[in-house]
Amino acid sequence: MHSISIQATYCVTLRRNDSLGARGRLRVFAALAALSLALGLAFAALGAWLILPYSVLEIAALFAAFCWIARHADDSESLSIDADRVVVERRCAGVTTSTELNRHWTRLDVASGAGVASGTLALCASGKRVPIGVNLSAQERARVAATLRRALASR
Repeated sequence: MHSISIQATYCVTLRRNDSLGARGRLRVFAALAALSLALGLAFAALGAWLILPYSVLEIAALFAAFCWIARHADDSESLSIDADRVVVERRCAGVTTSTELNRHWTRLDVASGAGVASGTLALCASGKRVPIGVNLSAQERARVAATLRRALASR
């Protein structure tokens, strides 16, 4: 009986920076909400009671923003290249999608020019275009592009 072990020749996982973490986000939200509510109550006590509904609205908007941040805190991309395939797995808001491309037909496309789209990366093969590294800085994208080019070239 033969045992075959397939090891990826290139594998990288790209994640967002979540420096606060769940507990830190909760603390920041609680501090901002308490400050806003305290100011709203202080103005209401002085007779400007119309400030209070705006404070509650502000807290609700802040809550929605922090919920969105928490939902996307675990977003990531995983790219692996082995024998004859390239697999890109993307996790966004708890949903994981996977795209498989033929390694021999896959090329790296780097958008050039000025603006927001400058330096964006995409893997292209068989009419598919899979963007990668959307959450990376320009320097990190350039570093990933260089290593990815080498990995795709070593067929």
